[in-house]
Amino acid sequence: MQRLLFIGFLALMTVGITSSVLMDKGNTESLRKVILKSRPIAEILEELGDRPLNHAIDKIDPEKVKMGEDLVFLGQTTINGSASKRISSYFVCTDCHNTTREFENIADDDAGDRLSYAINNGLPYLPASTFWGIYNRTTFYNKDYVKKYGDLVTNARDTLENAVQLCAKYCSSGRYLEEWEVDAIMHYYKSLELKLSDIQIKDKELSGIGDVKSLSADRKAELIDLIKSKYALKYDATFLETMPREERKYGEGGNVKNGEKIYEKACMFCHENKRVTYLHLDKSKLSAQMLWRNRKNWKDKSPYQIVRHGTYSKAGRKQYMPLYTEEKMSDEQLNDLVAYIKQLAGK
Repeated sequence: MQRLLFIGFLALMTVGITSSVLMDKGNTESLRKVILKSRPIAEILEELGDRPLNHAIDKIDPEKVKMGEDLVFLGQTTINGSASKRISSYFVCTDCHNTTREFENIADDDAGDRLSYAINNGLPYLPASTFWGIYNRTTFYNKDYVKKYGDLVTNARDTLENAVQLCAKYCSSGRYLEEWEVDAIMHYYKSLELKLSDIQIKDKELSGIGDVKSLSADRKAELIDLIKSKYALKYDATFLETMPREERKYGEGGNVKNGEKIYEKACMFCHENKRVTYLHLDKSKLSAQMLWRNRKNWKDKSPYQIVRHGTYSKAGRKQYMPLYTEEKMSDEQLNDLVAYIKQLAGK
């Protein structure tokens, strides 16, 4: 009897030890996955043999990150105990750019999905692409921006630092940045770089990535292409002409709820209380009637004109409105906006 009890005890001990070992292995594997998913994508791509980003930063400097964040949000920072010179007297970067995620699936570039994400996450619906993940992009001022900035985009398209300079001088009606300012902003962008956990990728798709040295050249190339397919390497910009009168639906069939959100998160973000503009807009009947009256013309107060062409900075009126590209506001969304304006105007 004692022998049987002893054997039973050993069996239970063996089961317990085996379970413990399996649990430890499971925990170790889970921890490995967590660590892997928290790693920067740019770092992983380099390990796989991809060419480093031409603006790559090896080690992030927290002090520079803070200065860069100030420059982006405030237009100036503190250096050597004193306030730096403002980049622009008219705009800061966040008047046009978010600094957080804008899509559930960041390989996406659909205006409808972007609006839904903005609504669900309390974001403004801005005319420019987010700075979140800009560190991982490889081209800038793409496609039709050449129509607005001409040869200025030549040096800005493939170089993030030059793109920052173009934005500071021309988009913000400001000045070219000093070298230390560009460096600080680049460190801030580095702090917003993508992690593996930010992309929609399955664990089984990453097979072998934890032991890069053991991977074949073909497998490394396959992983590089796979990872890059999961996020936007660039954002295109398609400039649309003002819609001809015969094509304007004037809100017919439009989604009024979506239109209201666009009005709140796009129009009023800048225009409420003339925050960064000369024109005040609110959710009053008076504001809506002014826009509705101009719906058929090609003047700046027509939603059809101003959304597609914006205005230009000029002497005495440096504050201007950037246009919305097709990728940032579709014609369907523009009709939704007009549908809301029509309802608000009491028409």
